[in-house]
Order: sequence, then structure tokens, then C-alpha cells
Amino acid sequence: MITIEHICLDSQALSKRALITEMAHVLSSIDPDSVMEVVMAREQLGSTGIGHGVAIPHGRMPDLAAPMVALARHHEGVDFDSIDGKPVHIVVLLLVPDSDDRQHLELLAQLARNLQLESFREQIMQAEDCSTVAELFASQVTLD
Repeated sequence: MITIEHICLDSQALSKRALITEMAHVLSSIDPDSVMEVVMAREQLGSTGIGHGVAIPHGRMPDLAAPMVALARHHEGVDFDSIDGKPVHIVVLLLVPDSDDRQHLELLAQLARNLQLESFREQIMQAEDCSTVAELFASQVTLD
């Protein structure tokens, strides 16, 4: 679900917008400006900071063939206007094809469920490399 190339373990971003911009550039096959437009429009509706140091910014992208996921880890944490008011350390960016509402909601729910688990978050925060994070997601989250 998430490839090593789409993981940033040492984000130094100083703001929500900077962090999302950083993640948009990790998804090299998509225009980062389009990603920013879609994701920031969604953020204006309400923060995707779900608490426990986690945010799941997401959106629908026209002309996207399959869902794409990127992850950023920020050790210090970034203000994401989260529902619990705490800084965000794990950000999972989810982009789905514009036409697939069902899969979008299922993936979002599955990511949220897994990221609510303290053990899952701890494994992400303690991972020493991108392949460990990719394997963790492969074992927990499916695109069925």
C-alpha cells in the first residue's frame, strides 16, 4: 500500500502546510500543486488531525488510477489543529481516484482504526528505516 519512496521519516517541516507540501513532493508521479489544492481544500472543511499525534489528510484526485499513500514522521510534532489540540507526529496522506467514494471511505476508516492503536503508532515512531514502516503497513492495511 505504501512504498519506501513515499515515506519521509525525518520531516523538519515547521507547519501543517509545509508538511503537506513535503509529502506532495514525495509523490513524484503526481503534480504537487494539484495535490496541495485538493488536500488544502479538504483541510479548510476541518482539520484531519484525528488525535493521538496523528493526521490523515486526504482527497480525491481526478485522473488518478489507484489510491496513493504517503507517510511523514515528525519527531518534534507539528501543529495540525488536531481535535485533541496536540502536535502531530505521524501524517498519512491518502489520495484516491475521484470516482471511488466507497474505497476512499473504507481506506480512510482502516487507516484511522490502525493509527488509533498505540502499538501501531509506537512501531512507526520507533522504525529505523522506511522499509520497516512499509512492511508494517503492508501487514496491517489492505487495498481490497
